[in-house]
Amino acid sequence: MESKEVKQLNEKLRLANVKLQECSLEIEEVAISKERTRVSQELHDSLGHSLVALVMHLEFAKNICTTNPLKLEEILAQSEKIARAGINDLRKTVDLLKSEPEVQDLNASLGQLINNFYLFSNLKITYTKSTDIESLNPIIKTSIYKTIQESITNSLKHGNATKINIEIIKNINNVKVIITDNGIGCDNILKSNGLNGIENRINSLGGEISYFSYNNLGFGIKLFIPI
Repeated sequence: MESKEVKQLNEKLRLANVKLQECSLEIEEVAISKERTRVSQELHDSLGHSLVALVMHLEFAKNICTTNPLKLEEILAQSEKIARAGINDLRKTVDLLKSEPEVQDLNASLGQLINNFYLFSNLKITYTKSTDIESLNPIIKTSIYKTIQESITNSLKHGNATKINIEIIKNINNVKVIITDNGIGCDNILKSNGLNGIENRINSLGGEISYFSYNNLGFGIKLFIPI
């Protein structure tokens, strides 16, 4: 028969194994939750922007379908291009769940993003930058791109803006990004999934972000990221 001490040790070992299994399950649940959050954010950022752009183009097409057939053809071609890009983004998100793709060429990526709206004569997006932004770490460039992408989406979807200004300034110790629009603005800023996603990205890099807005006076985002 087992001694009392051996029984006690076996019981402690059993309880320790149970505890270890519980911890493993908790860790797995946390990992799954984080992955779901990341995938959700990626879908919101990329596919959400494409859908907003697509809706704007289709509404434009509907308004001129009987008055300007030549322009309509151009708008539909651009709508198809945006839709295909959205499908491509969705495929990338599904295929690259284990590692978020990083932006390597920030200037080219932003140029393509802004070019989505070149057909709209009543929308002006201006973009100025320091000459050496491509020397930034790809992780920082990705966060900047995602922030600008979400800001454009919000300016058009919620602010009904007709002017959006984007400025990227690289200094010795930090990079500063300022995004403003002339939309309807608001006195009380309610943070959406998009704004929370922006904050999470910037905070993870040790950066700071602030918002400024008033009714009928537009909306602005300013962020600093140390480099």
